[in-house]
Amino acid sequence: MAQDKAERRGFPRFPIEATLVLERNKEKYPIRLLDISKTGARFASDRPFSPESLVRILLAHYPVDVPLRALVAWSRPISEGVFEQGAEFVNLPSAESLLVSDFIAEKGGKSPARPED
Repeated sequence: MAQDKAERRGFPRFPIEATLVLERNKEKYPIRLLDISKTGARFASDRPFSPESLVRILLAHYPVDVPLRALVAWSRPISEGVFEQGAEFVNLPSAESLLVSDFIAEKGGKSPARPED
């Protein structure tokens, strides 16, 4: 029996749309954030990133962008030239975890997203 997705995640996801930057191998790519939790993010991009790719997502947060190390967990095409992807934050220090929570509050993430069926 499949385990409920929300239960597997452990932390609620907040639907927040924002344009952020993803860095991989010193190159920067624009991404569209779709939702975020304390442990990961789902985003759309015109470039697919391979699962297991180590990336940095620059969280636009005043006064400086916060680079969050993340591991791409999955990637799938959603339309011509657009890919939906999920990434899990790795080795997130507690200070950065607090900044993620601040970012969610700042962007109005008050109601968690419902798990997909």
